[in-house]
Amino acid sequence: MKKRVPCLLCAVVLAIAAATAPAQKSHDALAQARTKAKAENQRVLLLVSGGDQAVDAALRQAVANYRQLGKLIRYEYQLAALPTGSLAATHLREKLGLQDLALPILAALDTEDRLLATLDRSAMAPGGAFELKRVASFLEEHACPPLDAREVLAAGIAAAKKSQREVFVYFSAPT
Repeated sequence: MKKRVPCLLCAVVLAIAAATAPAQKSHDALAQARTKAKAENQRVLLLVSGGDQAVDAALRQAVANYRQLGKLIRYEYQLAALPTGSLAATHLREKLGLQDLALPILAALDTEDRLLATLDRSAMAPGGAFELKRVASFLEEHACPPLDAREVLAAGIAAAKKSQREVFVYFSAPT
């Protein structure tokens, strides 16, 4: 009988929930994003929606568009979206010190939930109009530094030898 080797796939956790969705599901989206970010050498991008409807709509459209922000988010971040009315969003805003920022908020987190940087409504739309370049430069600036593939592969091979397992290499880098 052959051994099955799990295949790691890059996936974007896009959990934009309605404002009436249960807080438990929103919190699970953040936990899932954190777990996947650890496995893929990515950051967690927390989106707390609500507030300015025009900025919310423009941000959702830019995130969904592969050429605008979607490609950058897919390869550098795991996105967890929380509606402002959820208990998880309220708790996280207090925990991270985001309660005074104008909604919507983008927060770059590491995999230990440490806040790296934030971008709120006033920074995304300084003159009232949504500025895609500001959001893109924010995301590029706070992405994870790349890992050396040779070091990662060597560590994987060493760990596999110790546990008498095989190594499966999956190439998923962006082009």
